[in-house]
Amino acid sequence: NASKGIFIKAEAKWYPEWLGNTRRSFGRFTLTFDFYQKLWKGAIFAYDLYADFTAGTPSWHMYAKMGGMERMRGYYEGRYRDRQMVEVQAELRQHIYNRHGVAVWVGAGNVFPTFGEFNPAHTLPNYGVGYRWEFKNKVNVRFDYGFGKGENSFLFSINEAF
Repeated sequence: NASKGIFIKAEAKWYPEWLGNTRRSFGRFTLTFDFYQKLWKGAIFAYDLYADFTAGTPSWHMYAKMGGMERMRGYYEGRYRDRQMVEVQAELRQHIYNRHGVAVWVGAGNVFPTFGEFNPAHTLPNYGVGYRWEFKNKVNVRFDYGFGKGENSFLFSINEAF
């Protein structure tokens, strides 16, 4: 439950054919950039940029998957998948009273086969609202309702999405 600062994570993995885990060699690179800032008493602005890129020939189940519990809430994980993915979201978290709080967010994401085939018109929107109950210090139980293009979902989890 971060409240201030910057978090950056870059991860590169290589899946060689000779290890026997796949019939093809491919690589995967993921980048996470999160930013948190206090705005006023009890309010935190959180920003998340996430990118997942593959090189080579990954099997279908190793494609980047959009949606889920952390990003693009409102789409079930894997509803949209391809070799490359970029997602961004901004969230406002507000403490209300005692152990209660709320969150609202907006986001957008896109999956595409190659960098040359990125089409901004295929970018999907995401927004939602959530209730937070502080289970213990800095640990929230969250109930989120996310909306996407043509679908929505209810999520229950412990800790913040990012």
